[in-house]
Amino acid sequence: MVFARSWLARMLLACLMLALPSVPASADPGRTEVSLAQGWRFHLGAVTGDATAPSFDDSGWERVAVPHTWNKVGNYGEARRPDANVTRGVGWYRLKFQAPQATTDKRFYLQFDAASIVSEVWLNGRKLGGHAGAFSRFRLDATAAIRRGGDNVLTVRVDNSKPEPGSATEFVVPISGDFFMYGGLYRPVALIVTGAAHVDLLDHGGPGIYGHVTSLSDASAGVAVLTRLRNEGASATNLTVRTLVADAQGREVARTERRVQVRPGALAESQADLAIASPHRWDGTADPYLYRATVEVIGAKGAVLDRVAQPLGLRTVAVDPNRGFILNGKPLKLHGVTRHQDRQDKGWALSNADHAEDMGLIREMGANSVRLSHYNHAEPFYDLADQDGMILWAELGLVNLASIPGKADTPPEMKASAEAQLVELIRQNYNHPSVAFWSIGNEITNWASKGITPSNAQPLMNALDALAHQEDKTRPTTIAVCCETLPGEKDDGRDRTSGTADTVGYNHYFGWYGAGGVESAARLGEVMLGLHKERPNQPVGVGEYGAGSAVTQHTDNVHGGRVESIARPQPEEYEAAVHEVAWKSMASFDFLWGTYVWQMFDATSDLRFEGDSTDINTKGLVTFDRKTRKDAFYFYKAAWTTAPMIYLTSRRYVDRAYPVVDVRAYSNAAKASLTLNGRAIGSVACADHICTWPGVRLDRGDNVLAASVEGASDRITWRYAGPDRALHIRAGTLTGATLADGTRYGSDDFFDGGTGITLNPYKYALYVMPKPEKGTRQVLGTQTPDLYASWRSGARFSYALPLPNGRYKVTLHLFDPVETVAGKRVFTVTAGGGKPVTIDPVAKAGAGMTATTLDLPAMVTDGTLRLDFAGKVGEALVSAIDVVAY
Repeated sequence: MVFARSWLARMLLACLMLALPSVPASADPGRTEVSLAQGWRFHLGAVTGDATAPSFDDSGWERVAVPHTWNKVGNYGEARRPDANVTRGVGWYRLKFQAPQATTDKRFYLQFDAASIVSEVWLNGRKLGGHAGAFSRFRLDATAAIRRGGDNVLTVRVDNSKPEPGSATEFVVPISGDFFMYGGLYRPVALIVTGAAHVDLLDHGGPGIYGHVTSLSDASAGVAVLTRLRNEGASATNLTVRTLVADAQGREVARTERRVQVRPGALAESQADLAIASPHRWDGTADPYLYRATVEVIGAKGAVLDRVAQPLGLRTVAVDPNRGFILNGKPLKLHGVTRHQDRQDKGWALSNADHAEDMGLIREMGANSVRLSHYNHAEPFYDLADQDGMILWAELGLVNLASIPGKADTPPEMKASAEAQLVELIRQNYNHPSVAFWSIGNEITNWASKGITPSNAQPLMNALDALAHQEDKTRPTTIAVCCETLPGEKDDGRDRTSGTADTVGYNHYFGWYGAGGVESAARLGEVMLGLHKERPNQPVGVGEYGAGSAVTQHTDNVHGGRVESIARPQPEEYEAAVHEVAWKSMASFDFLWGTYVWQMFDATSDLRFEGDSTDINTKGLVTFDRKTRKDAFYFYKAAWTTAPMIYLTSRRYVDRAYPVVDVRAYSNAAKASLTLNGRAIGSVACADHICTWPGVRLDRGDNVLAASVEGASDRITWRYAGPDRALHIRAGTLTGATLADGTRYGSDDFFDGGTGITLNPYKYALYVMPKPEKGTRQVLGTQTPDLYASWRSGARFSYALPLPNGRYKVTLHLFDPVETVAGKRVFTVTAGGGKPVTIDPVAKAGAGMTATTLDLPAMVTDGTLRLDFAGKVGEALVSAIDVVAY
C-alpha cells in the first residue's frame, strides 16, 4: 500500500502540473525555460499560400495544444474505428507568442522534445533549420529571428510520410517496423533564454554536462563531470565552471571550480573530478538513491550566467556470460518488459501522468527492467526509471533493415541517419543511472530472413557499436536478434548480426509463431541454453518472447487447437499459458543477462488485424487503454513479487460452456484454498506459481469462487446456464460456437492425445500482404458449418466426458478433409466401454469434404463417459461431439 499511495500521489501531481497554464518550466539564474504548449493552430496536408509568413491567415486552422499528433490508430473491434486517422504526410503548426523581454546579450533557443519524422522550423518568416528523426530532442538558435518582448510567429512543418523512394523520409531510420509512426509535435516545445556564454545547447539535444562514476567503494566515489561550453558573445570571456553534487536531501557533498577562457563564437570543454565520501549507491529497485549534479557557469563579475542540473546515480554495471547482469558488483536477474510509447486515443502524445501510470503498472507487476522499444523514449520516463530503480535498455530506432529494400549495402544517407540518432540517444540520456545498455538495433535481418530483400548488415552494425563505445565507455552495448540459425540447425549462410555488440538479446516466440502449441514454448529455454553453450563468451539474453490475446475471447482448453497468431481469435488463456511455459523453461538460468516480455501494453501496428482488435499488436500484458490487466500480468506478479497475492484466472470468461471446469489461480504462496458458493473445494499446492483445482462441478446459475492464501484472497463469479446432462464440443479448436437453434458448443476439451487442426487457417506475410487471408474450403452437406471448421485427429486419442450416470446418445460429426476415396481412412470409435464401431467417413458421406454423423448409445456408471478413437487405415478424426441424455 505504501507503493500504491506514492504512485497515486505522483499521478495526481502530474495531472495538476498539466492543468497549470503555460508558465516558465524553470527559471534558474542565467537560464529561463518557457513552455510553448497552448495556443497552437494546426493544418493537415498542403496549404495555399506561404504558411511560413507571419501575416499568413491561419484562423481557419484547428486549435490544438502540444503535445499533439493528428493520427488516431488502434481500437478494439474487428473493423477500423470510424474516426481513425492513418494519414502519413505533412502537417503544419503555427504559434503566435510573446517572447520575454531580454537584454541584447541574451540568447534564445527553441527546443523540440520530438517532432515526427522530419521537421522544418521558421520564426517570423526566417528559417531556423530542421531535424530528421522522430524520437529525439533538438534545439535551434532563434536569437537572430526573435522579437524580444514582442509578438512572434513560430511555424513548424512536420512530415511523417512513408519512407518511399524520393520522399523526405526515404533514408531516415527506422524505415520499417511493426509499429505505427505517428506524426506531429508529440512531445513538448519550449523557448530557452540564456546568456551569451552558456552550457552548450546545441550538443545533439543533450544537457551539455555529462557525469559518470570513475571509482566506487564503500569509503568513497570518484565522479567525472564533463561540461561543454559555448560562447556566442563578440569577445573572449573568462568563465568559472562550478560543479556541485548534492545528496537526496539537497546537502552539498562535493564541489570543484575551474577557470576556462572561451573564444568568441567557439566551444570549450571543462572536466571536473569530484570525490564523494561514504557514497550511497543507486542500487536498482532495492534502493534507487539519487544525487544531483549541478554545473554553474559564472562570469568574470561573479554573476551566474547559466545553470544546468542533472541526475547522478552512483553505480557500476557489467555483464558476464555466465553470471548475467551485474549491478554494483552483484548479479541481478533482470525481469524485464518491453514498452512502446503509445496508448489508445492519444497515440504518442503522452502526458506526464500517462508515463507515471505506465511505470506504476510495471512496478506493480514486479518487473525491474524495461526495454525501451524500439527508439528513444520521452525524458519523463527516464526520470521515473531513475527514481524507481528501473534498469533500462535504451534503443536506437533501427529496425528490420540495414538498407533500403532491394539493396544489401547501407546507403551513406541511411548510415548517417542511424549514426546521428545514436549520438542523440546517448548524449540526451547519458546521465540517467537507470540506463544500463545502449542498443544499436532490433531484428536488423528480419526482412532478409523472409527472402524479401538482400542484407549485408554487419558493416553498419559494427560501425554503430564502435560509435556507441566512442560516445560512452561506461556502458555495454546490445542488439536484438530474431532470425538467425538456431543451435543444432545447419548454417544456411543467412546474414547475422549477433556478435556485433557486447551482448545480444534473442527475440523468439515459441508457442506462438510457427508449428506447435502451448507446450512448444518450452523450446525457449532449450534454445537459450544451446546458444549459451555454442557461444560461451557472448553474454546472451532474451530480448522478446510472448503471445497475443484478446480479453473478450476465451477457450476452455489451451491445448484444444491451433491459435491464430496473425489473425483471430486469440484467447486470453492461451497467452497466459505460453508465458507460464516459457518462463518456467528459463527462470533458473543464471547466465541470461536479462529476459524481456513482449510487451507490457498492447500497442499500435497498422499491419495487424488480430484478436478482438484492429491496428493493434495484442501481445500486451495490459490493454492499449491501460484499463485491463490480462491474466498473464498476474502470472508475472506471482512470479516476481513477494507480498502475498492470489489471482483467479479466466475471470472474464463468465458464461461457461461446460458444467465441469478446472479452476486455476496464480499465487506466490506455497498453497491455496478454494470455495464455491461457500462450499470448501479444498487446498492445493501451487507449483511454479500456478494453483489448480481440477474437475470442479459448477452449480446452475451464479458460481462465486473464492481463493485464499495467507495474507491475500480473490473472488470471481462465473455462470452456468447449460444442461446438466448434455455436452456439446467443437473438436480441434480453441473457441466455441452457438448455433442458430441456440445450442452452445464449447471449445475442444476433455481430450487426451490427438492434434487440433483448423480447416481454413489464416495466411499472412507481414510486410508483404496487405492483410490476413482466410482459406475458403467448404464442407458440403451441412447447414451448420461451424461444426466442421476444425477437427481432432490422431492414431489414437480419447475423450473423458464428465457426465452424471445414466443413458446417453452420442452423435459424432465427421468429414474427411483429405481423402476422397473410400478405404483410405478407416478408424474405430468405442463409446462408454461398448464394442468398437468401424467407420470410413468418405464411404459414409459419399465423398470427401462432405459432412456425415454417427450416432452411438452409451451408458455412464462412474461419472465419466469415455470415447476412444483408433485409426486402422490412416488416422482417426472427429469434428464435433454431441452427448445428450435419453
